[in-house]
Amino acid sequence: MRGRRPRGRRGGPGLAGLAYLGVALLGSLAGAGTVRIHEVRPGETLSHVALYNFGNPAFWPAIYEANRDQIKDPSVIYPGQQLAIPELDPARREALRRENHARNAQ
Repeated sequence: MRGRRPRGRRGGPGLAGLAYLGVALLGSLAGAGTVRIHEVRPGETLSHVALYNFGNPAFWPAIYEANRDQIKDPSVIYPGQQLAIPELDPARREALRRENHARNAQ
């Protein structure tokens, strides 16, 4: 048994292997780096997802922009949704901080 990978019930790669393959394909389609996926839990908002993934709830617009194909209203997300979490370079982080500051200063 040593050196063997776990397989599904019928000898295939199993669900975990297929999920990994799906994430790998998403990453190759995105073109830049790896794509992380966050599964929405009951009661979460985009701010919660941003806080969990970036440490700052003000970065929620980046998640919204990366998932506009499945999020029509940023205040409405559903449990079980699979959201792509983009990589944020320092310049994009600073831009989001400034936008948030300007929104809150009004």
